[in-house]
Amino acid sequence: MKRVIFSAVLLGIILIGSVLSSISICRDTNSLTAELENIQSVYELGNTEKALELSNEMNTHWHTYEHRMSLLIHDDKLSPLNMSIARITPLISNENDELIAEIQSIYHQLERIRCTELPYWYNIL
Repeated sequence: MKRVIFSAVLLGIILIGSVLSSISICRDTNSLTAELENIQSVYELGNTEKALELSNEMNTHWHTYEHRMSLLIHDDKLSPLNMSIARITPLISNENDELIAEIQSIYHQLERIRCTELPYWYNIL
């Protein structure tokens, strides 16, 4: 009987950990997406200084996200995203036209992480 109780408790811990990690992935990817949208809208309005400030804040947020998510997500998915996010600040400071394309690339990479790491039926079966 002790083994059954221990197994049930262990299964409960695994289930709670899975739900909490899924919630964390959704929350953090949504937060990064919102920060990117804010940077893009500020940059399109021509306020480069504010866009640089927001970009620096996003880099700080990204480093905490990357550190936390490296426990859950394989590094192959985080490395390209890291390189793309690192390019945002130089693209803003140089007022490069590739900024919007890079932001769109980051959107798609974040969406890919969200879709592949959450337990949707097509990911499980």
